[in-house]
Amino acid sequence: MSFEVLFDIPVKKNERSGPHSHRMPFGKGSRSCVSCYTFRGIIRKLMMCRRCFREYAGDIGFKIYD
Repeated sequence: MSFEVLFDIPVKKNERSGPHSHRMPFGKGSRSCVSCYTFRGIIRKLMMCRRCFREYAGDIGFKIYD
């Protein structure tokens, strides 16, 4: 099962258009957040940006300790 289905995270799948519409095999353009589709601040093991990670950390199973 995919990560998005396990934790019920909304997934956006935008269609790319324009001069950079092809799929990139490596680099920053090949990785985007599964929730908000941004390329900035990606946590690569989760394929999620840092902002979405803070929002969904509890749903994923991370706990905050003092």
